[in-house]
Amino acid sequence: MHAVRMRQFGKLTDLIFEELPTPSPAAGEILLRLTAASINPSDVKNVQGFMHQTTLPRTPGRDFAGTVIAGQPDLIGKEVWGTGGDLGFTRDGSHADHLIIPAAAAVLRPPALSANSAACCGVTFVTAAYALREASLAANQTVVIIGVFGGVGRAAAQIAKRCAARVIGIARTPPPDNLPPSLAGVPFIDSSREDVPLRIRRLTYAHGADIIFDTVGGSMLLDALKILAPRGRIIEISAGKNPNVTLNLRDFYHQQARLIGVDSLSLDAVQCAQILRDLSPGFDSGELTPPPIAATYPLDHAIQGYEAVEAGRAEGRHVLAPIA
Repeated sequence: MHAVRMRQFGKLTDLIFEELPTPSPAAGEILLRLTAASINPSDVKNVQGFMHQTTLPRTPGRDFAGTVIAGQPDLIGKEVWGTGGDLGFTRDGSHADHLIIPAAAAVLRPPALSANSAACCGVTFVTAAYALREASLAANQTVVIIGVFGGVGRAAAQIAKRCAARVIGIARTPPPDNLPPSLAGVPFIDSSREDVPLRIRRLTYAHGADIIFDTVGGSMLLDALKILAPRGRIIEISAGKNPNVTLNLRDFYHQQARLIGVDSLSLDAVQCAQILRDLSPGFDSGELTPPPIAATYPLDHAIQGYEAVEAGRAEGRHVLAPIA
């Protein structure tokens, strides 16, 4: 088999393309021949040494789509997809042409998704679904998403809509042309040009947001508190460039607010699989739409894909198409 390998942390150019023995699944495991694997920002940070749980040498990569070729007999030949906070960190990941995962982590790929599209959904949709579940999302609640046009923001907006919640998006740019159809009619606020608290108060008839999902890392935390409904919840999934924030504790406790931290890396491939099983019908119904794909790369050109993700080039996901 061939794999992208980390033997040291540091520069993306330190990644190597290596030939390794094809692994054999142990009891309770399956072997996949991979068709596609996307590159996430966390994969880039992993190579650069920011993920302290990672052990070396290691094959990076969290998201995948492929075919089961060995292991549990009833799964052989099945097209599956998945992700995991352990993949690429404490066990070898998906930036290879073969992958071992627990059989319980196998999720049948929805017919509506191509392999490339399925390989782009894992981290973003699992993070969004996990966060909204932790915030006790319910029908008819108002969900404000900061950074709504990013990967997790788009996924969260679609999941919230599918749960019959009301969604309001906040971003620093106008809506892109390739928004999912399910987000038609969602009000979007340009935070670079509009008074966000004033607009939210008007849109919610002064009630505020039941849930604020901050995908950009705390830069709008003070504004978030101003637009939060009583007993509202703020979700944080990243820290941005400055992890230190200041808030008025008096306002915070008077609102009976909740601040919820969510880290999808805490979910292994088996735990992520259950979330993806729950989401799968939404992809087949069209309520959930995969992110756009910016570019694909052969496995031996993975460094180019990593560099594109680090640079934020083009809108959409960057996908590795393994050479099996």
